[in-house]
Amino acid sequence: MKIIHSLEAFNSTAPIFLAAGCFDGLHIGHTAVIQVAIDRAKASGGEAWVFTFEPHPAKVLIPEKAPPLIFTTEQQVQQLQKMGVDGCILQPFTIDFIKLEPVDFFDTLCRCIPHLAGISVGEDWSFGRNRSGNAELLTELCGQLNLFFSAHPAVCWSGERVSSTRIREAIKNGRISDAAAMLGRPVSTIGTVVHGKKIGRKLGYPTANIDPDNDMLPPRGIYAAKLLVGTHEHRAAAYIGHRETFHQNEPQVLEVYLLDEHHIDLYEKRVEVRYMEYIRGDEIFEDAEQLKAQIETDLQAVRTILA
Repeated sequence: MKIIHSLEAFNSTAPIFLAAGCFDGLHIGHTAVIQVAIDRAKASGGEAWVFTFEPHPAKVLIPEKAPPLIFTTEQQVQQLQKMGVDGCILQPFTIDFIKLEPVDFFDTLCRCIPHLAGISVGEDWSFGRNRSGNAELLTELCGQLNLFFSAHPAVCWSGERVSSTRIREAIKNGRISDAAAMLGRPVSTIGTVVHGKKIGRKLGYPTANIDPDNDMLPPRGIYAAKLLVGTHEHRAAAYIGHRETFHQNEPQVLEVYLLDEHHIDLYEKRVEVRYMEYIRGDEIFEDAEQLKAQIETDLQAVRTILA
């Protein structure tokens, strides 16, 4: 999959079907919009591209109120590649770009993508200066140039519209399975394995300490998880918390214990933690022996869930 970092860098002679939007999380509503572009491209021998912004517009417009992003750009790109998208435009969201009138924005798309054949968006997507452009305007503009256009209706789950805000709320409250259902895949964290204080090793449960790239993590506690290292997936127990049984006022950590293999050298490797189910919240124990007993109980629960 091709990745470019501005419209001006676009270069393809194939008919282009463009899925446009702010796809935080790439949830099942977003993938429905993108799938329209993929299907149209396949049917016409063209290419399916995604147009989105980096950074997320909220981080520029209201940085003090910008929500934490569900996934990193790296995770988003990986998912787009799995879907079969041919290319992704990560357009810088700048003050100058904000000032473009909706018609000027559309004209820029057509100028930079001369073989644009169609556009797919969500029905509530807005664009251009003061977010004054909408699906109704795009319908008119695409019609004038005889371009395919789709404004995909909202996708619902459990009787309500799926949104990035709703997914963030589910993750924040530990409803991991609900968030996964709306995402269409597990909630996950990507990061690099770093050296820790070897507390788990001293207890007999060596863990991999992960420095996360993601804006948001699930709540503190124990999770049944899977650790993805390259193409290899390992059953694991994940811990998010402050290790207050041993330390006070320490930064939050993300640790993963592999159920089946304990001698893999993971230091400096890029890994992904996939949270499969929430086990319990973070707790403070009286001593190491009490903690070890609880760890055994937790690991049994994790093994049962992942069996």
